[in-house]
Amino acid sequence: MGWGIYLNVELDRGVVKTLLRIPKDLRKEIFGHITKLQEPGSIPSSECLFPAKNLYRIHIGRRYTIIYKVLKEANTILVLDLMTIEQAHKRYRRYR
Repeated sequence: MGWGIYLNVELDRGVVKTLLRIPKDLRKEIFGHITKLQEPGSIPSSECLFPAKNLYRIHIGRRYTIIYKVLKEANTILVLDLMTIEQAHKRYRRYR
């Protein structure tokens, strides 16, 4: 992706609230994926949803999806949403 080695990762308030409602063991797995966003080369199975808006998604264990935006100028990744895969498939249009 061509940025610095590490990026800042920021979570939307709604993502934090969702994380707190998820069982602890699963929360740990999801948070592990979120921390991998700091190193662009280690992001597992990331898929670009909308290139013009720098929006991407990661599926986690076929249960959850993280939607995030890359802010290259700020060297930051903003995690916008955390939801089940079913919810994500219904909401993709919202990000256009």
